[in-house]
Amino acid sequence: MTTQDSPSLYDRLGGVYSIATVMDDFIDRIMVDPRLNANPRVDEAHHRVPPSGFKYLVTEMVCWATGGPQKYTGRSMKESPGRAQPGGFSEWGDGGGRPGLRADKWGPGAPIRSNR
Repeated sequence: MTTQDSPSLYDRLGGVYSIATVMDDFIDRIMVDPRLNANPRVDEAHHRVPPSGFKYLVTEMVCWATGGPQKYTGRSMKESPGRAQPGGFSEWGDGGGRPGLRADKWGPGAPIRSNR
């Protein structure tokens, strides 16, 4: 925690196990989403990297980015050969209906909680 009065986002999310649970579900959704896989670069990347390895690195990155003790050990976006090109997500439309994180999936006590 950062201080007793203001826990880090990592702590508010429930730590590594809660974050890993959400990332596991999220990666399962995006790996098979036909809208994302319509992009040849994304589809190729989804077949080049095993889901378990991708889940590990995404969990590591989210833990690091939210103030956890983990260190991200994967490639930077600049180093990644399959990185997004200029234009971002515009090639997938307005983003409506994208597979997203659903905090309500786990019911009361879900790993994503407000600090209020």
